[in-house]
Amino acid sequence: MTASAAVRRACSGALVGAVLGAGALTGLPSGGELQAVVAYQGTVPHRAGTSVVGVLPVLHMAVVRGHAADLAALAADPSVRGLQLDGAAHVTSAKDDRGTTGVLASAGLGGNAGQPGAGAGVRVALVDTGVSDTPALNRASGRLVDGVDASTPGTLATGGTYTDGYGHGTFMATVIAGGPVQGTNGAALGVAPGATVVNVRVANQDGSTSLSRVLGGLEWIAEHPSQVDVANLALSYDAPQKKYGADPLTDAVDKVRKAGVTVVVASGNDHKSLGDPGFDPLALTAGAIDATTGKVASFSGSDSVYGYEKPDVVASGVDVLGLLPTGSVIEKQPSTRHLANGLFRGSGTSQATAVTSGLAALLLAAHPGATPAQVKASLRCAATNLPGHRDGAGSVSATTTLCAGPDGQKLDGSGDGTGEGSFDANAWAANAWAANAWAANAWAANAWAANAWAANAWAADGWGTSP
Repeated sequence: MTASAAVRRACSGALVGAVLGAGALTGLPSGGELQAVVAYQGTVPHRAGTSVVGVLPVLHMAVVRGHAADLAALAADPSVRGLQLDGAAHVTSAKDDRGTTGVLASAGLGGNAGQPGAGAGVRVALVDTGVSDTPALNRASGRLVDGVDASTPGTLATGGTYTDGYGHGTFMATVIAGGPVQGTNGAALGVAPGATVVNVRVANQDGSTSLSRVLGGLEWIAEHPSQVDVANLALSYDAPQKKYGADPLTDAVDKVRKAGVTVVVASGNDHKSLGDPGFDPLALTAGAIDATTGKVASFSGSDSVYGYEKPDVVASGVDVLGLLPTGSVIEKQPSTRHLANGLFRGSGTSQATAVTSGLAALLLAAHPGATPAQVKASLRCAATNLPGHRDGAGSVSATTTLCAGPDGQKLDGSGDGTGEGSFDANAWAANAWAANAWAANAWAANAWAANAWAANAWAADGWGTSP
């Protein structure tokens, strides 16, 4: 599978760029030092009064510290593409439990979803809180490998075992690739039980993280695209200015996709809007449905991004069954329902994202040379349209049929299967988050707002709270 990464890299889509002037830092808090991420061209920029905490060379970004005036001077450097304040991110929860026993992730997907060995040879990078061993998926099986630990600011550690003290990442891993366990009657927990999960930890044991840490995880993926086929990001944040546009997170996601990795992201759990990077035109965005009713979940984020309806697809995200590490934060929460069979259930666009990543793995197992645009288009083409306007192309199904050629068009020539053809790049540019934007490529790149990261959070999940 990974031998075809070079082929996918050669065929992948355009990349969003951004530029920022010093004026965008107006209004920053004064007093102590601030931490920010700077995107640069050429070499890492250095300015008096600022210090470099860490460098992400593949993303062409660096984490820096300095006072507001010094950061403003750095932002004005001609080599700087963008500068953005770092900010805290937290795993959050939402209650959405109907008191049922839960559903397997593969329910209603058809094809080979959940079948033994499905997805074999495909590697899914899980950018999350870490992964602990469970009976459904463990390191001894060879299908759970540790990639990088970016949970310590300024450090990308490799060669260790990066367990999950919070529980979110482990649950997602079992939804993507978990095998049969006691309580499933021989059925697999995951959509692609033959796939391998690559553990990319970006959060502390309490689930807390920051955007610079998430970017650290994406840096490792962008540096090792031959080792990753799909990247799963169940995280989002609310844009303070309530506008969609390019920022550091979407910039990094687009670089990962350009490297040939299919990036699957959550639409977010605010039904009136989209999270970031869920609104990114290049990402494969997943919203949530209730698999037992076939209806879009009440919390599932959706919106139009300048003519592009998001999410791209919707997948099971209500009462999805999975496993949590014993003693993890979520497992010990009073609201978490411990089912009699030892399983847990969770609800949210996080679960839907994991299901969609599993389906991407099934498609890539059948077509190792498929590009991210082809994977995205093919899952959209295989989706079943639902009533209303919150499901994108519709409810996903398992498919091994390619719907897009090398240029991202439908094989029959009838149009753009990715949905990206409807995107209004001019409107995207006109609503840039800062004044200094330029049309650097097909997506009419946008500047970054100075405080866009402050509200970042993981896509919310409910963990089977009793009524």
